Amino acid sequence: MLSNRGTMEIWNELGRLQEFQQGEILWSQEEAPGIGAFLVSGVLGIEKVSAQGDRVVFTALQPGALLGEMSCLDGEPHSATVKVLTRSTARIFTRKEFNSHLDHHPHLLRALLQKQNERLRFLTDKLLRVGTEPVQRRLVYWICEQSSPRLEITHHELAALLATTRESVSKALGELRKKKLLKTGRGFIEVVAPVGLARLLEL
Repeated sequence: MLSNRGTMEIWNELGRLQEFQQGEILWSQEEAPGIGAFLVSGVLGIEKVSAQGDRVVFTALQPGALLGEMSCLDGEPHSATVKVLTRSTARIFTRKEFNSHLDHHPHLLRALLQKQNERLRFLTDKLLRVGTEPVQRRLVYWICEQSSPRLEITHHELAALLATTRESVSKALGELRKKKLLKTGRGFIEVVAPVGLARLLEL
């Protein structure tokens, strides 16, 4: 995500505004290059499917995120699937429009490089966490990183996100629920004690 307001406004000039409903797919992994998107509102999920057919959710993107730019730059197929997690609005652009936009705003290349560095650092930290932390701690980390106290997500999606099993996620959520740190229901998690939840990460 690009944090500079002026830069975000420049990206917001690109492409055409389009609305998406929860569950829709913007594009799929290995789909031919051709489009990218700038997220105006809502939440999008980035996921990949392994050679064994396992689905792994890498991250959830918030408004201000630019995606599909790698494919637009190198002409290679999309490296991941983009799924709409909540009702969203995005500006959709073609590869030709994207590269023309960069020609008119060359300073944006530096912003793109900074964003790639941020993504690399995030993924490096996530790999370390997934490889060394127990499931409940991974779950708490993820919840605390989100911007909303109410999260629309299934146990199956959480399991893919945390690189674990649905049963392990259900057990971890149950333990946090017993501690009265959150509420859960079909397809949602609601944080009721954010401070208490965050304190678990200090242990």
